[in-house]
Amino acid sequence: MNLSNNLTIAGIIITIIGIIAGTVHWLIPKESFTGLFKKYSIKTYIEKKNLRQNFKVAIIDDEIENYPIKYLEALGFTVNKYESVSFADSPELIKNDLLLLDVKGVVIEDLEEGGAKLIKIIKEARPHIPVIAVSSGYFHPELNDYFKSSDAILNKPIKEYKIREVLNELKKEFFDVSSIASGIEREIKNLELSSSKKNKLNKFVIDFISKKCDDSSFINFVHQNAMAESQGIISNSRILRDRIENA
Repeated sequence: MNLSNNLTIAGIIITIIGIIAGTVHWLIPKESFTGLFKKYSIKTYIEKKNLRQNFKVAIIDDEIENYPIKYLEALGFTVNKYESVSFADSPELIKNDLLLLDVKGVVIEDLEEGGAKLIKIIKEARPHIPVIAVSSGYFHPELNDYFKSSDAILNKPIKEYKIREVLNELKKEFFDVSSIASGIEREIKNLELSSSKKNKLNKFVIDFISKKCDDSSFINFVHQNAMAESQGIISNSRILRDRIENA
């Protein structure tokens, strides 16, 4: 076979490859093609959102004087005070980042147990808002569910060191999005999966927190890939999604 025939065959092969490549490029969107090689970082995604950093605390109590308000403000917290509320105020209350809620004497529709009922309404409306149950220190067995629904408990009068300790812990757990994102990435990194599957799991987390996929699809995907480690990934991803929704 002479040189000209070899060149002709080579030209045909190159043309066919070009046609195939062009067809693939036409059929597969560019973002899907490049996505095959992209490395996804949950932490980078969340940091680029530049979410609000000031932390809003709502105190719902008819004895506001039991709280070190100026001390909290000096720590950098924005404090919103409510001596009494209505059940209908829950949409406004959940705009805060954290609630300190007394059980008695604060809800006008039910001064005895309104706080216990209000916390359930709040948690149904926004499951990932942290709520601190504030107690007078007396044991009320009928309010066990109230305390179980809360994320922390404080006794009155509120001590400065104690409220700082509790708020900082809850802030880290629910509000420090960079740390939460890093934690999710660590959990995924430690899974016994291939690098491509770990990267895909990172992408799925990003899709979920950016509302590109629903809760059910996300849970199924994480369970299939993360197995026993799935609960931490799911819980922290929901917290990140909540933060974005309430930025």
